[in-house]
Amino acid sequence: MSGDWAWSQADTIARDPSMHEATFVPIILGNDKMTVLVATGQNSYWPVYLSVGNIHNNVQCAHHSGVKLLTFLMIPKVAKKYTDHPTFQHFKKQLFHIAMSKILGLLKACMTVPWVMKCPDGHFHCIICGIGLYIADYPEQVLISRIVQNWCGRCTASPNDLDAGRPPCMVQLMRALIEELQASAAWDEWGIDANVVPFTKDFPHADIWQLLVPDILHQLIKGGFKDHLMEWVGKYLELMYGKAGAKEWLADIDCCIATAPPFPGLWRFPNGQGFSQWTGNDSKALMKVSFPFPSLPCLILLGTLGCIYLPLRGTFCVTLCGCFALSWNCFHQYCENFEEVSVCIDGFSLPHQHSLVHYGALICLFGAPNGLYMSIMESKHIIAVKKPWWWSNKHNALGQML
Repeated sequence: MSGDWAWSQADTIARDPSMHEATFVPIILGNDKMTVLVATGQNSYWPVYLSVGNIHNNVQCAHHSGVKLLTFLMIPKVAKKYTDHPTFQHFKKQLFHIAMSKILGLLKACMTVPWVMKCPDGHFHCIICGIGLYIADYPEQVLISRIVQNWCGRCTASPNDLDAGRPPCMVQLMRALIEELQASAAWDEWGIDANVVPFTKDFPHADIWQLLVPDILHQLIKGGFKDHLMEWVGKYLELMYGKAGAKEWLADIDCCIATAPPFPGLWRFPNGQGFSQWTGNDSKALMKVSFPFPSLPCLILLGTLGCIYLPLRGTFCVTLCGCFALSWNCFHQYCENFEEVSVCIDGFSLPHQHSLVHYGALICLFGAPNGLYMSIMESKHIIAVKKPWWWSNKHNALGQML
């Protein structure tokens, strides 16, 4: 939280003389849909995680108390025939926003009037809280920012051409569109669900479209690399060498991955990449040894690795921003070559890849992510759910866990 956004918030706070000498504490939020298989019949939840922007990144990334599990929000259930009904979908979205408004409403008082609190340094300080960045995977971005599926939560680009370079979404623009347009026109032409009231409306200086940050784990590592790039490589090999030749290439790739020499920081994959369930750690480790591809997929992989690993650095400068832009241009250029050979006939206008466009601006706004993403937050559900379940006697365990 050392970028331009925090400074602009400090300038806004300083306009009020009663807030002079107060410390700004940005509230970092994140959530991702999770299935809990123990203790309760309600299996689907939205766990919400909370941190603050004033602590060092090494504390946030240490899997200790820098990130806390704020709440588990149950996802409503309904009979299957009503699952996709517009009324139920609207109810589910609005219920999430109302719950978030009520939970964060406990902090609303200290967003307008300074509170005196004891800080980790042992001293008492006046603090002013504010809604900071919100880390979320794309399905949660759709939920939080009220956009339509396949639209971008940070800009007004059309889903048919996300990389066209459209102006950013801002709260003033969204309010004007909702006031001037009918709900159906806002949905079709601008990708906005005008019927949902966002929880940020109840808090000062909270522009959810500016604060929404793509999640490196789900959108780049698992989405960009595992779900898309590896699938495209398989299609490319089939088109270039046929099914039999593609199987030979994939077998050679697995052999190269399996014979990678032991080295600190590298994982061993004795069976290659042919495992059924990939975790985020599997994807991150496999990227480091996945170079024995043909020339075109290898060049795309190089661009992908640059776009993924550069945001994980602890500091950023103009040179690194230039390197990130170069990696993105490399990825985008060779993806177009993939399209020319009919690997992806519908094009590469995908929200997961499109999120790379905004990373340069986001780093200027909020500073280097330095590894703060959902893998750190998701580990908290082990303490909240799994360990209490293990400690219970497994009979009517929910009350014991609580």
